[in-house]
Amino acid sequence: MKHDATRTGWRALVDPRSLVLAAALLLTAAAAATAHDGPPFPLIVDRVVGRWSLSVWTDPDIGVGTFIVVLEPRGERSTPPGTRVRVGVRPVSGRLPESLYDAAPQRVRHGERHVAEVLFDRGEQWEVRFLIDGPAGDGVVTARVEATPDGVIGPIGMVLYLLPFLAVGWIWIKVALRKREIGREDAAVRPLHPNP
Repeated sequence: MKHDATRTGWRALVDPRSLVLAAALLLTAAAAATAHDGPPFPLIVDRVVGRWSLSVWTDPDIGVGTFIVVLEPRGERSTPPGTRVRVGVRPVSGRLPESLYDAAPQRVRHGERHVAEVLFDRGEQWEVRFLIDGPAGDGVVTARVEATPDGVIGPIGMVLYLLPFLAVGWIWIKVALRKREIGREDAAVRPLHPNP
C-alpha cells in the first residue's frame, strides 16, 4: 500500500484547517498582548520647558499608574531647591474633572527626578498635564496616555497567553503522528526479505 505521492511534505502533514486555526490563535494572542505589560516606557523625551529639559517615563496601569518626571536644568550645573512637580490627569472623554497629584522628589546625581502615582479607574485615553514650578521657572507640558491592565492576568488572560503554545504543540503532535503513519506505509510496501 503506497501513500499518495502528491501529498508529501508539509501539505501532507498539516491540513489547511490547522493553519487557519493556528493563525486565529496567534492573532488572538497578539490582541491580548497589545496591553502594556512591563517596565515604564518613555512618554516625553527631552522636551524644553522654560529653563528645563523634561523627560517623562510612565507605566499607566489601570488602578495605580506611575509617572517618573526627570528635570534637567538647561545651562546650569544644578537644580535649584524648591522645585515642585504635579501631575494632573483627566479622561479625554471629559467624564471626570482633572485630578492633581504631587510628585515626590528623589535624589539623583544631576537634575531632579519626581515620581507620581495616579489613579486610573478605567482603560481609556487620559490627558496628562505636568506642572512645574520653582525658582528656575514654571512650565506646563501635556500628553495623552492610555491606561491599560497592569499585567496581572486572570484565568481568561492565562488561556489567551497559552493558546499559541497549545496550537504549536497540537501541530507538532499532528506532524509527528503523520510522519509515523507515512513510515508505516513505506515499511508495508518494502519486502521483508529482499532477494539476493
